[in-house]
Amino acid sequence: MSKIGGVLIELEEVDSTNLYAERMLSKGTVEEGTVILAKYQTAGKGQGKNRWESLPGQNLTFSIVLHPRFLEPGQQFHLNKAISLGILDFLSGYIDGAAIKWPNDIMVDSKKIGGILIQHVVEGEILETTIVGIGININQTKFDHQLTHAASMFQILHQELKLKEALGLLCKAIDGRYSQLRGKEEKTLEADFCDALLGFREERIFLVDGEEVPGIIRGVDEFGRLLVEHPGNDVKVYAHKEIQYIMGS
Repeated sequence: MSKIGGVLIELEEVDSTNLYAERMLSKGTVEEGTVILAKYQTAGKGQGKNRWESLPGQNLTFSIVLHPRFLEPGQQFHLNKAISLGILDFLSGYIDGAAIKWPNDIMVDSKKIGGILIQHVVEGEILETTIVGIGININQTKFDHQLTHAASMFQILHQELKLKEALGLLCKAIDGRYSQLRGKEEKTLEADFCDALLGFREERIFLVDGEEVPGIIRGVDEFGRLLVEHPGNDVKVYAHKEIQYIMGS
C-alpha cells in the first residue's frame, strides 16, 4: 500500500493533470498514491463543463491516482467524503470554519477556496482506478471579477505559504482519511462529513427547478445524493445539478 504523494510528478505546464493521469494510465500501470502536480494548467477541469481558473505558480493544482479496489462501484461517493475531509483536515491547521458545499466544493465563509473533480474507471464489479483532481487556492491575491465567490488562503491568512510544504501536509491529511476508508471506518467518515456539510441541519433557501424553496439538509444517501427536508417533513433526494444552494441564505 503506497502513501499518497510517495511518487510525485512535477510539471511546469499541462492541459490538465487529470488528463495527464489518463494518458499515463492508458500506457500502463500507475502506482497508487501517485501525485501529478502542475504549476499551470491550460485547460484545468472543473465539474461538468466548468474550468478551474488558477494563476501560474500560485496555487495547488494536482491529481492523485488511486486504486480503490476494496470499494464496490456503488460506493464511489465514499471517496468524495474521504478526500473532502482530508482537505478540511489540512485547512484546519491554518484556518477555522472550512466546510464542504455539496457535492465537491470547499468553502470558507461562503467563499470557494477549493474544488474536487473525481473520475472513476469501473471494470465489472471492481472500482479499478480513480483519478482525483484537486485545486486549492493558496497564494493567489486576485480573481476574475466574475468569480465573486472565490477566495484564497493568502486572502484569509495575509501571508504566503510554501506550496511544496503545503502539498506535503495536504497529501498526508488525505492519506489519513483514505486509510480510514480502507479500514472500513465508514461510520466515522459519514458522521464527520455531515458535520462538515454546509447547511447541515440548518434552514436554508435552495433553487429547485428555477424556484426558491426552503429546506434543511439531512445528509446524503449511499449514492451521494443530497437529502433535503422541505416544509411538511417531506424529505426529497437530489442528484447533482437538481438543486443549488443560494449562498448567503
